[in-house]
Amino acid sequence: MTMPLMIVIVTVIILSAFVIGITMIYRNRIASMTGMMIAMALGMIVGLTIGVIVGILLMGNLVYSTVISMLVGIVVGCLVGIPVSLLAVLDGTLSGMMGGMMGAMLGEMIMQDYQGPFIRVMFMIFLMTMILILWVIRQTSEESKKLWNHPLILLIAFALVIIGFNKIGPLVAVSNTP
Repeated sequence: MTMPLMIVIVTVIILSAFVIGITMIYRNRIASMTGMMIAMALGMIVGLTIGVIVGILLMGNLVYSTVISMLVGIVVGCLVGIPVSLLAVLDGTLSGMMGGMMGAMLGEMIMQDYQGPFIRVMFMIFLMTMILILWVIRQTSEESKKLWNHPLILLIAFALVIIGFNKIGPLVAVSNTP
């Protein structure tokens, strides 16, 4: 595993924990339907992203990659749904399970030449989803005075992440053995 791939995984973990924490802080202000959507979106995108990465890392072992990515998606979907309602827990858990399955299958099927670019695409989709989830939480909780909630700041931060992310080295180590 390369250092840029470790940075991607750590970023996914930190941002997921941040959204779970924000959801817990604003749980009294988040409507049930909004909480269900947050749990569904976070469980699904974390399951997909981690599933693709684990599927690529454990290439040739679909069972392990599927189980690992499903468990990660289930845990994240459940954790973000707990502060909201039981329906949000169910929605997040099932979405995380489905995202983990799909991500592992995608990671398993990607040709070696496209593994790095596909992880980059999945990470960008993950970041966009995180921005949208935080935006929804901001609208629901009516906390619009904070600097990180301004759309221009989020757009600039996202552009800087994309530029910096494209400058780092390869995500997947290339092996010459068939």
